Amino acid sequence: MNKIKIILIASTLEALLVLCVGCANLLLKPIYYFCFYNVLYGILFSFLVPLFLLWKEANVFDFLGIKTLGKKQIFILVLFVAFSIGGQIIPIVAKGGIIPLNLLPMGIVPLIMTTFFEEFLFRGFFQNKFEKEFGTITAILVSGLTFSFYHLGYPRFRTFEDILLLFAVGIGFATAYKFSGNNLIVAYFVNLPNAFVTYMLKFEQFPKMTMSSTIASIITLCIIVIVLLCLREKREKKGKNNAYG
Repeated sequence: MNKIKIILIASTLEALLVLCVGCANLLLKPIYYFCFYNVLYGILFSFLVPLFLLWKEANVFDFLGIKTLGKKQIFILVLFVAFSIGGQIIPIVAKGGIIPLNLLPMGIVPLIMTTFFEEFLFRGFFQNKFEKEFGTITAILVSGLTFSFYHLGYPRFRTFEDILLLFAVGIGFATAYKFSGNNLIVAYFVNLPNAFVTYMLKFEQFPKMTMSSTIASIITLCIIVIVLLCLREKREKKGKNNAYG
């Protein structure tokens, strides 16, 4: 029953993500985009719902992999970032191409936010849950597959080649996560530089980044931080009460 339940939850969340991202990119007015992308896709379905479903775990933060980095984790992080970024930039530089760094500043905060949602859901929640029920290989494949399919919500990422490439990229993120000992911080910081470079090289495929999207992302990130701090404080109080009880 647990296996069927996690499959149904994953399928439902995946469909809702695609729907919300698709609506956000169809209704491009800032207020609509904020509601569908930041609030529904991000805060609700990628963050609060997984947190609610994981609340019975003994330590939800350990389950997700929100823990400190050791030497092994730093090595995995550097290795995967070098491979990912080098694989995109080196061929362009070798051909005399130019990396449009001027595009990056406006995309920094929105990409920081989106990367958090991706890693929290696809690695922290999906991969851990599927690994617990189906094993490591299945979990990595599901993590990569759900990561690639959610991009169907973005109109300019709907080609077979893009979905296949995103599946390979998702497998890379999932593998880095597993090799690091399921450390979400590693997966996040492997994904983030890749997101920056991909945005600069394929900016026409992304939603247009504006000052309003930066402000909306800052608000969203503040909400995330507040929720996480409140949850940590609640967990600590519960732990102290249990210790003295």
